[in-house]
Amino acid sequence: MIAQMGQAEMLYDLAGGLLWVALAPSDDAGAALVRHAVATTGGHATLIRAPAALRAAASVFAPQDAAVSTLTKRVKESFDPKGVLNPGRMWAGV
Repeated sequence: MIAQMGQAEMLYDLAGGLLWVALAPSDDAGAALVRHAVATTGGHATLIRAPAALRAAASVFAPQDAAVSTLTKRVKESFDPKGVLNPGRMWAGV
């Protein structure tokens, strides 16, 4: 699916189970396409390299399902009850 875009460079790291994908610049850094592709295989995607403005506009980490999101918030609140350590750094509202 991603390779069909034409302007994608891919590197495979099979020992680590990783697929590194470099895409042509776009408004969302290809997040919609990549996240749709990895969701069909049960994987996840993380935006590694992009300009600061794009990193602020697009989600760097894959969205969490409701159960994992609730757990993430509870763990964060137990370590940082006042919410002063990088609020919103990984996911909005955490």
